[in-house]
Amino acid sequence: MTDRFYLKLPKVGDTLEQPLWSVIIPTHNCAAYLRETLNSVLEQDLGSNAMEIIVVDDHSTKDNPEAIVDEIGNNRVQFIRQSKNVGKVKNYETGLLNSRGKLIHLLHGDDRVMNGFYKEIERVFNVNTDAKAAFCRSIYIDHKSRWTGVTGMIQEREGIVDDMAKQLYVQQKIQTPSMVVKREVYETIGCFDWRLDCMEDWEMWTRIANNYPIANSNKVLAQYRSHDSNATNLTFHDGSALHTHRLVFEIIDSYIDLNIKESQSKLRNQKQAEFLMLTYKNRKAKLKFKERVAFVKSIVSLHPSFLNLLRALK
Repeated sequence: MTDRFYLKLPKVGDTLEQPLWSVIIPTHNCAAYLRETLNSVLEQDLGSNAMEIIVVDDHSTKDNPEAIVDEIGNNRVQFIRQSKNVGKVKNYETGLLNSRGKLIHLLHGDDRVMNGFYKEIERVFNVNTDAKAAFCRSIYIDHKSRWTGVTGMIQEREGIVDDMAKQLYVQQKIQTPSMVVKREVYETIGCFDWRLDCMEDWEMWTRIANNYPIANSNKVLAQYRSHDSNATNLTFHDGSALHTHRLVFEIIDSYIDLNIKESQSKLRNQKQAEFLMLTYKNRKAKLKFKERVAFVKSIVSLHPSFLNLLRALK
């Protein structure tokens, strides 16, 4: 079943047994990190009755993720390879369509989870029975797995985040490896938006928050890897991230509560201008002249007062 811009996940048939967990690991030319990713899950393996693990590869051409799965998967990991490159969102969908679990965890093939992640998120769902998604805090790691930062607390107390839609409207605050979504959500409001080749998680989490309660744990149990060759950084280098920023705003604005839109639009623009400014500062040496101009235009369009700061960065 499809909507205009995304797939709605079909319900699992009554004759099929459902594990509690589906761990879906999408990969594309990141086999150098996949061993770490898989080991971080397998060390917490709850058994085949409770957890299925699926690696879905978007037709990697620079490495062989299947060899890693064969080496350390111990027949516990299903491997799917796309016959051609289909893009990030379609690759996600292949994993989702092959899953059966009640709780779905998308874990990028270069990210990791820490010991206790699955038990903690299950606990959060058990305590907050109305929640349709739950997340923890994340550590940022680099290409050598060194810690470079940590996400802040959404709120001091744990549990349902009452203003989650409002917070996500302003900026992305939940990294993909830290988020778990109940299958029924993808069955009801759909999966990731086909129009997005990056920041698709930001739109997805916002859409969920606009429809359902989301709960949090303040424990730091996920690791998000940032390096020059990961998908997000590549989109900033080729300029597509600037277009996607605007598209994410348009998509979210089409459904978000009007009160949130009216009260938070100015703050959102400021936060995104700050984000683009930092990205521009860090990457300007690698950008061509036209790419620099595009960055400047985007930043000033969001927050005109940043023009003087941009001049200082020339």
